[in-house]
Amino acid sequence: MSYSGWRGEATGGSGIDLGGESFYEAVSGARRGDEWIVGLKSLDQYILRQMWMPFLLATGIVTLIVWMTQSLQRLDIIVDHGQTLTMFGWLSLLIVPSLLAVIIPFGLFAATLYALHRLHSDSEIAVMFAAGVSRSDVTRPILLVAAFGALLTLWINVDLMPRSYRELKQEIANIRADFASAVIRSGEFIAIRDGFTVYVDDAQPGGRFTGLLIRDYRDGEDAETYMARRALLRDTGIGPILYLSDGNVQRVNKKNGEVDIAFFERTAVNLGQFQAATDDLQLEMTERYVGELFNPDLTKSYDRQNASRLIGEGHGRLAAPLYAFAYVLIAVLALIGGSYNRRGYALRIAVACAGVGALRVIGYLVQSEASELQLYSMIYVPPALTMIVASLMIIEAFPRRISGAKKREGGKNV
Repeated sequence: MSYSGWRGEATGGSGIDLGGESFYEAVSGARRGDEWIVGLKSLDQYILRQMWMPFLLATGIVTLIVWMTQSLQRLDIIVDHGQTLTMFGWLSLLIVPSLLAVIIPFGLFAATLYALHRLHSDSEIAVMFAAGVSRSDVTRPILLVAAFGALLTLWINVDLMPRSYRELKQEIANIRADFASAVIRSGEFIAIRDGFTVYVDDAQPGGRFTGLLIRDYRDGEDAETYMARRALLRDTGIGPILYLSDGNVQRVNKKNGEVDIAFFERTAVNLGQFQAATDDLQLEMTERYVGELFNPDLTKSYDRQNASRLIGEGHGRLAAPLYAFAYVLIAVLALIGGSYNRRGYALRIAVACAGVGALRVIGYLVQSEASELQLYSMIYVPPALTMIVASLMIIEAFPRRISGAKKREGGKNV
């Protein structure tokens, strides 16, 4: 079938608008003799435009949904410690990089499926192939978008995610350590921290309380109970101080088991002693930079016990961008790697989705086992092998299709 025949079949004789340039001008360029000179630059731009918006929408929508569910887990900290909506928004924002690192490759996969399926539905893929455009030409701009997503994922894994997680952990530690920020509600027992409970009859503005009870049972053997008619909370250079008036402190006598009661007119409780040290926090795997993952501090118990897992996590972060290319190539193989199907591509899309899900699960399993066995290079195998196999199948499929088309054309000429 001639190029004009393809064009008429695809659009009924009308070109597809690309904003001043028709789709056919993008793929045809100029004709020299019997050879079509393909305008690859215009074609690349056209396919890129088909990719960007679906990619941004898919990534943004999924990130928003997951972000909302994850943000609710921080709500109890905000409520219990009387923080503002601004602080809640800031803590919620700090978890976004970790979500993007996982979602971006899937967003690329979804965008590739959508863009290629749309081109198939409008018969534009058929026109491209009739004009002499190869699968490599169609795949090239898609891989450019994948490269952008892969670089973004790499940057997030190497720098942004550990930095944001560290900030998140520090903020939460500061909130929990700040006794003065806790919401002390009248008539309620409030667990400021584990082992430290406060009750007041009446909480007044300015840090003033009446009818106060403090139960400090951090150390079970030396538990103390403070009771006071009045109290005043003030921040000082050594931390928050709670000044108690007209009350008593109760302690259990270890010798006879009786409760000793000491009355006082005025006393002070240094709440700074109950604050967690926020300058020496234990860094989890997600909170470490790649260099720290590859070089665990064996003088620390946590690092010694999890050294192989830390190194495996480092390799996993570096391997993550490869999944962006692997997912995209699976989508390309599903929609343009085989013969044209007038009945649609629902089955191929379903198989591609299952393949992507299986690949990600296999990747996690391989990372876990490779970390245990210290065979870290195996972490790169699932995405790399998928990329190679999918690329070879895409390249191999096109010559067979061209050969079949030439045979059919030769038969008609005879």
